[in-house]
Amino acid sequence: MIVRTKPLKTKLKQSQNPLEDFKLINHGHQHSSTKEVLFVRYIGTPFSAEEYVSQILQLDRYFSDHSSSRYVRLQGLEKLSNSSDISRLSVVWEKWQKYVIESASNPYALYEAPLAVRLEDDILEWTKKLLFIEIMSMYKKANPNVNDTTQKNFSLKFLHWIDIYLPKLLRSKEDSPKVLFVGEIKQHEILFLYFLFRLGCDICYMDPKEDIVHLYPEIEKISTLYKCSTVLTNQLTISDFSPVSARANPTIPKHRPTPSNPVTPKVSNSGIQGSELNYEQLASMANSVVMIKTFDEENKAICFGSGVVIHSHGYILTNLHVVEGGHYFSVLYENETEEYVTDHLIKYHSLFDLAVIKVDRISSPLTVKTVDNLVRGQKIVAIGSPLGLFNSVSDGIVSGFREIRSIPMVQFTAPISDGSSGGALMDMYGRLVGLITAGFDQGQNLNLAVPSEKIYQFAQNFIEHTE
Repeated sequence: MIVRTKPLKTKLKQSQNPLEDFKLINHGHQHSSTKEVLFVRYIGTPFSAEEYVSQILQLDRYFSDHSSSRYVRLQGLEKLSNSSDISRLSVVWEKWQKYVIESASNPYALYEAPLAVRLEDDILEWTKKLLFIEIMSMYKKANPNVNDTTQKNFSLKFLHWIDIYLPKLLRSKEDSPKVLFVGEIKQHEILFLYFLFRLGCDICYMDPKEDIVHLYPEIEKISTLYKCSTVLTNQLTISDFSPVSARANPTIPKHRPTPSNPVTPKVSNSGIQGSELNYEQLASMANSVVMIKTFDEENKAICFGSGVVIHSHGYILTNLHVVEGGHYFSVLYENETEEYVTDHLIKYHSLFDLAVIKVDRISSPLTVKTVDNLVRGQKIVAIGSPLGLFNSVSDGIVSGFREIRSIPMVQFTAPISDGSSGGALMDMYGRLVGLITAGFDQGQNLNLAVPSEKIYQFAQNFIEHTE
């Protein structure tokens, strides 16, 4: 078969005022295969150190307030050290090499071949594959004596960066993605910036001290050097960029990650304040309950469920059986059409059937109940997505307490169905008292939830608020 999809072509946009031009939203044209893109190396500074940092933070705030552009600020790229990621990417790399060999006689094989995270736009997906081959060639040309192991290590690292950043930046060639890299940059990292530029991202590399040495000729040709008369010699401290607005920043489809070390969140124990909430008020808390889809390596949805936001920095509690065996996950928030894609499986517990995943989004967490005991007959509200009906709200009572496989469970009467797993069971104060986990097919309204004390025992380092 013939590959009819044309790769994206990028044309360097000239600039006399790079920081202001970097802000401009440069949407591509749907029927054009060429996109004008900025790639500037901004070396030195016309500002003092304080003004330099302030200028960067202003760019952060500007793009946080302009949801029409996807933006990341980098101060170095992630290292590849997780053994499961290395094993997964090694398989990807070995299969890719076979596809490249096969493409000599069948170019369509390369077009159909998977390579790291798949992009939704066919033009960008095809461009990504051709660029990856070009990057490997550039690397080999610059390092003619490199051995196979070193070449593989570079390739795996590059695939790792593709998995992390392409879903954050590239959904369509009509987007206006922005990448700001601040500080000293390595040879491999500048290659990745070149890769992003060729995929249509505006690139601004800022180093207040000096330009990168031994710049690749291809990159020097397609980038603009903007050199200031003043250089800064002191070490600069710039806080990490965290989006303020709640716009989509999907991340990282990889394979199944292993649990990582927990964070140290802010936890408050304030006790119950005020009176019971009415059902309308409780239903409004559904913006802290999400729908989760789990996908396999072939990008097929293998499970649907729910999840509960437990920390404002994107930590979501769900059932392990909702995400188990997944290659990556998508998360949908109420009243939004954008899905947040992630493979960050932070922690799990097979006996409790609990898991924590993370997305790159600021959101409101529910408070986890750690005081007072539930009693039989107590009123509760369940929020989940039964049968894919997003964030359905139902009410009921606590009907009993059971032990399933030696784990205490809350039995309740609020109706649930497939898709409710991982949803919120709340008391009338809006506190999370359980995580919906199962229902009995043989009876009506015989449903179970993992109690909040087990939730706290499992996820205390990821819970922002408790009562």
